[in-house]
Amino acid sequence: MRKIIKKYSVLIVFIMIFMPAFRINAATVPPAHVEDLTGLFEIKSESTSSVDSDGIVTITPNQGNVIGSIWSTEKNLLDFTKSFSLTSYLYFGPQVNEVGDGMALVFQAYNGTPKWYTYNTSALGYLGNPRDENSIGIPNSFAIEFDLFNNQTDNDGWYDQDLPTSNQGQHIAYLWPGDLAQYSSWWAWFQTQRNVIHYNPISYLLTNDNWIKLDVNWDAEAQKLQYIIDDTQVVDVPYEALYTNVLSHNTTVFWGFTGATGTYSAPQKVVFQQVPFLVEANPQITVENLTRNKQMSSGDAIHVNEKVRLTYSVEYVNGKQTWKNIRTTLTNDPNFILDTNSITVTPYFGETAGNSYKLDDSALTEGILQFPSNGMGPNLDLSGDIPSKMVINYEGHYADDTPQTAIYLKSEYKGDNAVYQASPFELIPTQNLPPVLTFTEIADVSVVDTDEIKTIDGTFQDPNQSELTLRYAIDGVTVKTEKVDGTNTDGTWTYTLTKSQIDNLSGGEHTFQVTAENQMGQTTTITKKLLKKFAPVTKLTLLNETNKILKGGDAIFKVDWHDLDSEQVQFFYQIDDAPVVELGSKENPILGEVQSFEWTINTANLDYGSHTVKVYAVDSEQHTAAPSQESILVDGKIGFQQIPQDFSIDAIIQQRTTTSKVTDIGPITIEDTRFEKTSWRLQAKLVAVAGEEKPGFVSQSGHTLPPETFYYQNNQGKKFQIDTAGNTILDIAAGQEGRVTLNQEGTAGFYVHIFSWAYADDYQAAIEWQIIEAP
Repeated sequence: MRKIIKKYSVLIVFIMIFMPAFRINAATVPPAHVEDLTGLFEIKSESTSSVDSDGIVTITPNQGNVIGSIWSTEKNLLDFTKSFSLTSYLYFGPQVNEVGDGMALVFQAYNGTPKWYTYNTSALGYLGNPRDENSIGIPNSFAIEFDLFNNQTDNDGWYDQDLPTSNQGQHIAYLWPGDLAQYSSWWAWFQTQRNVIHYNPISYLLTNDNWIKLDVNWDAEAQKLQYIIDDTQVVDVPYEALYTNVLSHNTTVFWGFTGATGTYSAPQKVVFQQVPFLVEANPQITVENLTRNKQMSSGDAIHVNEKVRLTYSVEYVNGKQTWKNIRTTLTNDPNFILDTNSITVTPYFGETAGNSYKLDDSALTEGILQFPSNGMGPNLDLSGDIPSKMVINYEGHYADDTPQTAIYLKSEYKGDNAVYQASPFELIPTQNLPPVLTFTEIADVSVVDTDEIKTIDGTFQDPNQSELTLRYAIDGVTVKTEKVDGTNTDGTWTYTLTKSQIDNLSGGEHTFQVTAENQMGQTTTITKKLLKKFAPVTKLTLLNETNKILKGGDAIFKVDWHDLDSEQVQFFYQIDDAPVVELGSKENPILGEVQSFEWTINTANLDYGSHTVKVYAVDSEQHTAAPSQESILVDGKIGFQQIPQDFSIDAIIQQRTTTSKVTDIGPITIEDTRFEKTSWRLQAKLVAVAGEEKPGFVSQSGHTLPPETFYYQNNQGKKFQIDTAGNTILDIAAGQEGRVTLNQEGTAGFYVHIFSWAYADDYQAAIEWQIIEAP
């Protein structure tokens, strides 16, 4: 902001500097903007501002010592009780040196006597007089300043004291121009010197022949005001200061631009791309990958040749005016190959779709679609008489040779009174690559006829990160098809041969194949040899008449065996869980022919009880036969471990019958080594002595004693008469211990009755002891 000192210097600067800058600027094309500002802004009297027919606002022409201002009309006020966004572009020409002075976007609380501008030069039309210590700028206001000249001398003034001098001293900052406390004043060189506080100053070259984007966003709920320069520099304005200086006076606000020149000048221009509350619209871009049936997000990779549907939509949300004459430009990559007759335009009336219609394929040229191609564009509003939303979509794919650099889908909707652009949608083109398949094992796959199942596995990878179809084949015949998710880096595939499949394979060599196909039809196939082998077959037969073998006896076995593909077979046997014992090797001269051999196992070292004998064979390729087995029962017997001794008793016949216990018969012990200990009993019976015919007690004289002469008494006092008919004197239930001794202790034992009437003589008898294994 340079203050003018002498009038004649203005003329010199105007002639020498202004004219070249003006000619260059005339060729500068502004961004898309609102072209019809009728009723929206008003140029105040004494302002040098002007509005072109195409909506370009010149705040100051390129001439010295002028002031310009353009302000919103009563129909275009800002309401700070509602959120809004404002987008404009500012232009200052191409000349870097000797330019001035700048302009500002100003927000002024609504009142009956607004102030539209102040002073030129360093005041930029909105600040107080730089030479008057009591002067303020536009009252109750907030401003974003774009300053072309750095005022830091007594001659130029000190409004930019302590601000950066880089970029020719050009800068951007926000200020509170109507607050006297923001100014500092002092006297120097016979005049008042003043400084004003700049907040968040940004050193920025403004005269770069570019249109500088300014976004202002107000969030009413969060009470947050923010402005953004060229989508990069973000500044937050404290709400407390905004409230104190502006909103406490009124939440309804005039807004506009002021600008000024001094000794130096510049062509200072503004265009409006988004005017708050005039037209509120929501433009969107969506992409659906039809090949993968997936909605895509911005930044996703898109594989070439995959079919996509691009949808560009814009919806009128609210506003003071109908959005008029909307010309649409949709931008895609020129390498996009359009599906024939797929460009569709659909109007919506609220949620209801109107009649769709097709555009000719020629509407999309080099990736750009203009709609309409000529003439007036459609209007949008919420009246119901005209559409509120417009959707354009088309389908196709990106060509193989699409460069693998980011593609940005863009949409611009340029109406007479509003311009909207959707956020760019980024896609990363990626070449389609065939799937990758591997086997886990390098060696051929071998199966043996004895296998119950056989699992073959490996890994898959889809560089395109899509769904894969896996097909498994044996000898060219597909045996299984499945879909797998290839969106992860790697996956594992598994195929299991069933017992039925193994049995149905003939012996020898086969092929096993896995084929992976991606959604683009690219395939990868891997193949392995599948070898069907045969294990030896054995059959074990026990040749003994029964499987019950007395301990010490031999178990005789016969082994029948055959092998279809080995010349030698080694045999082994195992008894129960004992170590495996090698039987030896057998030659197999005729493949597949049944052969036999016998071998025996002596049971002497085996425990009593049941035993399992297994035999199996291992051929020269280490294929093991399924075990064949037989069971044997190593059994014992029941018998006397201690047998009764001969005994005699001398007795004197008394006048009455007497009883004498036999004490020299000796112990009688029975041992039972049988595996299954069934019940048994001990029976005693009087039989004829050798050489005699008559059983029982008989003397040499032929006298006999009665049957009740001899008996056994147990410890409960029960008597068991031992006579020629025989009697059980001991009864053992099943499962009793293996060794039993007949009780002869105490009152238990054998007794002889001596009858008083018996003839005195020598009597003899033989006792037959029997162990009976019967219930």
